Amino acid sequence: MIRRFNNTGRISIPGSRARVTLRRLEENGHRVGTGTSTSTQDAKWYFDLHLDISAYAFPVDARVRVEAWRGNAFQRWNWGSVGAPTPPTVEGRVLAEVPETCQFRVSIIAAGGSGLLLGLADKLRPKLPVESLLPLVPADLGSQVWRLDYGQGDDMVVLKVNNRLPDFSRSVRQDPVFRGLVMPQVLRSILERALLVDREDPTDREGRWSAWFDLAKSILPGREPPILGSDAQDDKVVQADSWIDDVVAAFSAETVKALDGYTQVSRRR
Repeated sequence: MIRRFNNTGRISIPGSRARVTLRRLEENGHRVGTGTSTSTQDAKWYFDLHLDISAYAFPVDARVRVEAWRGNAFQRWNWGSVGAPTPPTVEGRVLAEVPETCQFRVSIIAAGGSGLLLGLADKLRPKLPVESLLPLVPADLGSQVWRLDYGQGDDMVVLKVNNRLPDFSRSVRQDPVFRGLVMPQVLRSILERALLVDREDPTDREGRWSAWFDLAKSILPGREPPILGSDAQDDKVVQADSWIDDVVAAFSAETVKALDGYTQVSRRR
């Protein structure tokens, strides 16, 4: 059962003071400092937490708690107290109940059982050894090749790839045919979700889709995405749809160039 907290007067701890990094854990138990953001069915991940709360006057006996979640998946770790942090071992920090695409929160809770929440660092997205906007996850998708998983709230969007596809990571990241056929539609679906469904303000640097808007603007420089409010008129929606079309067209043009180069090399072999 998830315990409820009294959060009256809590301090908001910025993400810069609570940084979470994920690392791969080999099957033989040795730590790996490098890796990819691509999941494999037998991959294990653990996390490191760099927590700096020295600027705040929290009681030294206040408890530190770390939680991770995605959708209904949830995992919790006790981190000792403010004055005497006791991080779990590497094996104790393995993500056993949540995927590596989860979010984290760090809570500072008053001692004594009052449940008073003194401080909170929330919606912490972990850093992966190799950063990716779109983590890949193998999944049983039946006859589908791929599917986007948007999760809930501020979850990171995930590209699920059919686990029957041989060497799915290489196919998605390196095969120009797959990229030419699939990735433009992936990009379109995400931008439509960001602009037309969630109606996120592209100028909000803390928004869920901020990094995707940055990517779109790098693909189509000089064209700012329109801002749609909840009561946007039809002409604004049409404008947003047109902007998405142009971003995807520019992305597809670069992908076609890569595909042409690939086929020319293949013919010479």
